Amino acid sequence: MNTKLCGCEAVLENGVLHLSNPLIQYEAHAILDYTASCEDAQGCSLPFMEVQAQRRVGTPRRYRMWQDLPLVWLSEAEGDTLMTLTDDHWIIRDIKLNAFTDEVDTLTETGEMHLFDRGLKDPREGDIFFLENIETGNAVILISETPDFAKSYLTIQRKEGWVKIQNQMHPIVIGYCRVGECEALCRSYFRHANKRPTLVTMSNTWGNNGSRDQVRADFLIREVDAAHELGVDIVQIDDGWSIGPPFPKDAQRRNICEGNCWDVNTEKFPNGIREVTDYAAKYGIRVGLWFLPYSKNNFEMIERDLSILRTAYEEWGIRFFKIDLYYAETPQGRDSMLYLLKTIHSFGPDVSVQLDTTRFARLNYLCGREFGTIFVENRYTMIGSSFPHRVLRNLWMISRYMPSSRFQFEVIDPDLNTHVYRESDPFAPRLFDMDYLFATTMLSDPLFWMYMQNLSEKRRAELAPLMKVWRECRRDFVSGDVCPIGEKPSGRSLTGFVVTDGQKPTYLLLFREVTDREGATFSVPGLRNGMQAEVLASNTDASATVSDGTVAFSIKKMRGYALIKLI
Repeated sequence: MNTKLCGCEAVLENGVLHLSNPLIQYEAHAILDYTASCEDAQGCSLPFMEVQAQRRVGTPRRYRMWQDLPLVWLSEAEGDTLMTLTDDHWIIRDIKLNAFTDEVDTLTETGEMHLFDRGLKDPREGDIFFLENIETGNAVILISETPDFAKSYLTIQRKEGWVKIQNQMHPIVIGYCRVGECEALCRSYFRHANKRPTLVTMSNTWGNNGSRDQVRADFLIREVDAAHELGVDIVQIDDGWSIGPPFPKDAQRRNICEGNCWDVNTEKFPNGIREVTDYAAKYGIRVGLWFLPYSKNNFEMIERDLSILRTAYEEWGIRFFKIDLYYAETPQGRDSMLYLLKTIHSFGPDVSVQLDTTRFARLNYLCGREFGTIFVENRYTMIGSSFPHRVLRNLWMISRYMPSSRFQFEVIDPDLNTHVYRESDPFAPRLFDMDYLFATTMLSDPLFWMYMQNLSEKRRAELAPLMKVWRECRRDFVSGDVCPIGEKPSGRSLTGFVVTDGQKPTYLLLFREVTDREGATFSVPGLRNGMQAEVLASNTDASATVSDGTVAFSIKKMRGYALIKLI
């Protein structure tokens, strides 16, 4: 039995299912029969071959393969031996991706261990694992796509070298590459699994720490005017648009919405929300909406919620939904949340979601990775928790393993609540130029976390030149591979990112934080003698010189950045 689909092939011979593409071959044993189809996850993914295999023992298992990736996705492999380590010189790296960002400000943690006697004494916990054979130069990546309530543990049996993952029956990705290429393969996989045509800018009123009372039609029309002036793509209506607030809470102090709480507040929106979306459409601006699904008892009111969201899409003109304050603590809750997301995406090809990871047990970064973008963090000037170097640090850290385009990171109004920060604090937001703040987020989906109508003329003028350049480059940013380079941002570092188009580096985004060092020389694989570095945007005098494999740069002032195109 032989099937060729999406540039991949499935062959069943004598109980062995051979899956292949031009880059790898993978074998699944004890298979009775299979069916195959070409899928794209409702347009959320690049096309892949999906195979459902009937096994001699156990439930059916699904496999996915993309034609240009050296990896295979398994719907589950709990307790199975994934591979056997046959050599003696292995390094194991385990990477944890931290959500619940209301309590955590370090998004990734990495551990490392050299194998002894071809095994591990104790299981290693993580979300992503790299197994690197330093003798042969070959490497394997394992990605465990679990929600928050499930943990993933890698075990390697001593002497026998059997590799297994326990992750409560969640999907696993197995990929093959060379040592030094593991991070790039992870990013490539997630770019395939979560297709993004371009980056977008979005505003959200909640970041101003304002009152729900501000969320009114006339206020939002002024926000649309400000978005038009600044060049922001989407105005998102946050909490306050319905009659519900304040929402009741369950026994665990979690918000729930019962009865008619999702009816539009006609005092605030006498002509309905459609008035705002129609006004925004005149400028080509789209409108988003904040929503809290009823997740109590594993989303027992999910059809009611979907009816509300469908009405918002079809009748109010809403195209973006921020899904917040839900909790998915069981397999049933996980499945209900995934069903919610799939159904939202069935509304139309122009719909998208933003998944909040700030609190409670949720889908995390990996479960449901094909759907929408991740709203990463709540940071507020009102309480002094917002600092530009921490935004840069968090994006820099997570973008080592996942595409920066998967995330929304916040751009704040630096002149808001300046009295909260110490006068002597060198990292206080007021000390940074507006275009610098935008630059720290520009390789993600920048989120204007403010009342845009209150942004001063000075700050608008600082921002305007970079916004123009960004709109011209953003499709290159989202289609390229964004990789962090330099020092880890700390507030005192020289740091940045490189964007690669698959063959060569195309852009550099470099930062001089609060440090006396004016510049540095970074190693950037793929840079060649003769390449020219053109500074497209900067808030100071900046320059860069490319030689074989390195870039030497200078940024003349602290809190300075430079966006550079490589020609």
